[in-house]
Amino acid sequence: MRRTSRMTLLLTASAVLVFTLAGCDQIVYRDRAPFNPPPDQTNGFLGYYNTATKQTTCGNCHATTQGQWLSNSPHAKAWSALPANAAGYCKTCHTVSGNGNGRDSAGYDKVPSTVYQDVQCESCHGPGQTHVSNPDGGTAPLAHMSLHDTLASCGACHSGAHEPFVEQWAASGHGDSAANDHPATTAGCQGCHEGKAALARFGGSNVYAEASSGNTQTITCVVCHDPHGSPNTASLRLPITSPDPSVNLCMQCHWRNTTPASNFTRGSRGAHAVQGAILIGEGAGWVPPGFTYDSSGAYTTHGSASNPLLCAGCHVHPFTVTDSNGFVFQSVGHLFRPAPCVNGAGVPVADNSCAYTSTARNWGSCTQSGCHADATVVTNLFNNERATVAGLVNQLWNDVNHNGTLDAFPTDSGYLAQIYATTPSEFNAANAVTTAEGGLFNAQMFAEATQYSHSDGSYGVHNPFYYEGMLAATINAVKTQYGLAPPPPAVQELIDRALARPAVHYVPPRTGGLASTR
Repeated sequence: MRRTSRMTLLLTASAVLVFTLAGCDQIVYRDRAPFNPPPDQTNGFLGYYNTATKQTTCGNCHATTQGQWLSNSPHAKAWSALPANAAGYCKTCHTVSGNGNGRDSAGYDKVPSTVYQDVQCESCHGPGQTHVSNPDGGTAPLAHMSLHDTLASCGACHSGAHEPFVEQWAASGHGDSAANDHPATTAGCQGCHEGKAALARFGGSNVYAEASSGNTQTITCVVCHDPHGSPNTASLRLPITSPDPSVNLCMQCHWRNTTPASNFTRGSRGAHAVQGAILIGEGAGWVPPGFTYDSSGAYTTHGSASNPLLCAGCHVHPFTVTDSNGFVFQSVGHLFRPAPCVNGAGVPVADNSCAYTSTARNWGSCTQSGCHADATVVTNLFNNERATVAGLVNQLWNDVNHNGTLDAFPTDSGYLAQIYATTPSEFNAANAVTTAEGGLFNAQMFAEATQYSHSDGSYGVHNPFYYEGMLAATINAVKTQYGLAPPPPAVQELIDRALARPAVHYVPPRTGGLASTR
C-alpha cells in the first residue's frame, strides 16, 4: 500500500498525534489541557492562555465574560497604559499580581512573564490553577465586593495618593450607606442602602465571596462599576448621561419618594431621595393647582444639555493639586461633593463644614464646566440662591425650635404653623392630600438638611428655576386656600420674580377661603 503524506492539523483547543499502523497513517485526536503550566508555580496564577490574542485561561470556559472584558474593560488595556519608563511598583497594579486578591509577591511580581500582563480575571479572583484542575469541585476562586480588606479588593490598586478612590469613597455617603435607615431589617431600604441588595438591583453577579454572608455591605465600587467592563463611562453598570430615571445609574436611588402619599401628614416622613427628579424638573413634590414647569425650556439649569453628565457632571469632578513642596495629589471626585472643602494645600477633606467661600472650597466642577467664570462669581451665585430658597421655605414653614416637625405658631412660624394652630384638621392623614399637607411636603423637600434631614440638600443648585417656581406657587396656593395675609414685600418680590421666568407657568385658582381641599 502506497504511503500517503502526513497531515498536520492546527486546532485552537486540540492537538493531533499521527501514528503509522500497518503501513498506513492514522490520525488520533487527543484533547489538550485548557491551561498552560503557570509561570508562578508557587501561587498557581495561570494568566494568559494566548498572549497574542489576550485569551485568558479562565476565558477558555467563561467565554462570555472573556469577550466582555476584552472589548469593554480598561483592565484589558492596563499594560499598554503604562509609560515606557514605568517603575516596578506601577507594574504591580497593571498585571496579574497579589494586589486585589491578598497574595504577597505573586504573579508578575514573582515571575515577570508576559502571560501576566494586564489586569486579568485572577487579579481579583485569585489564582485559578486549583479550579481549572478540578472545575467541578467547588474550587472557583471568588472575588470580593467588600473593601474591608483593601489588599483583597479594588482598594489594593485604587487607593493612595496616586488615585485615592477608596479613601474618598469611605468619607462619602456611599461609604457609610449600610448604617443608614437600618437596612438589615428594613427591606424597602436595602436596594439603595445595602451593597448586596443594590448590586442585585443593578444586575450584578450573585457569585462573590460575600454573597452568602448575612453581614450588611456598604455601596462599594462593584455596585456601580462592573470590573468585567461595560460600554458605559468608567465601566459603570448603567449610563449616567440619560435623563430617563429608569436607566440613569444615579437616579436608580436618587429618585425615590418624590411625591406625597395619600395619607401624608405632619408626622410622616416627607420627600426622600428626590435629587434626580428635581434636577430634571419633573415629578418632584406636590404640584400646586395651576402650576406647570417646562423642563425642556429651562436651558440654563444643571439638568439641561449644558451638563451632559447630569449628576456626575458636578458630583464626580476630578482635579489635580500640587502643594508648595511640589507633591502632586489626585482628587478623583469620589467624595461625591461638587464643591468639597479643601485644606491649605488644596486637597479635598472629609469634613464638609467649612464656609461656602471661594477659598475654603474647590469650585472646579463649576468653573471648569464652561458655564461659570470663576470661584468668586460661583460663590456669590450659590449664596444668593441659598438665601432666596431659605426666604421662600421659611414663608411656608420655619422650624424655629429645630425639632424637624411642624409645630403650631408661635412655636414654629410661617403659613403652615399658622394653619396648624387654627385648623389642625388640615393635617390629619386622611386619604387625600390637603393644600396644607402639600405645602409641608414641598417645604420639607426644598428646606436645608438642618430643618429636614431627607431634603434635596442642594440649596437650590440642582435646579434653581424649579425650586423657586414650585415654592412661589406653593406659597400662593396656601395663602389663597386659607385666606392668609400677604407675605412681606421682600418675599413677594422673590415670588414675583420666580413666577415670571419663561419655564414657569402659573395660573392661580380663582377660588379660595378656609375650606379644606380634601
